Amino acid sequence: MYKIRRYFQGVWKQGKMVRWPKRKELATAVATVLCVVVFVAICLVVDDLIISKLLQDLDGAFPKGTSADSSSASAAMRVINTWLMIK
Repeated sequence: MYKIRRYFQGVWKQGKMVRWPKRKELATAVATVLCVVVFVAICLVVDDLIISKLLQDLDGAFPKGTSADSSSASAAMRVINTWLMIK
């Protein structure tokens, strides 16, 4: 029991030595983290929309129920080239 008590006394002592941030510093850090999180979330949503649109266009370029022949490949290349030139 003595070791447990001594452990928590040490934890309390170390906690007093920590330089805790002031309210203004903490608010600045929280605002920075929130801004970065929102920015990354927006980037991921935009990226997801672009990739899903590209995949839908590629899926529409291939005829259903046929094997991948040269006309399918050329249709896919037209979609990719269109995307690269426009976007």
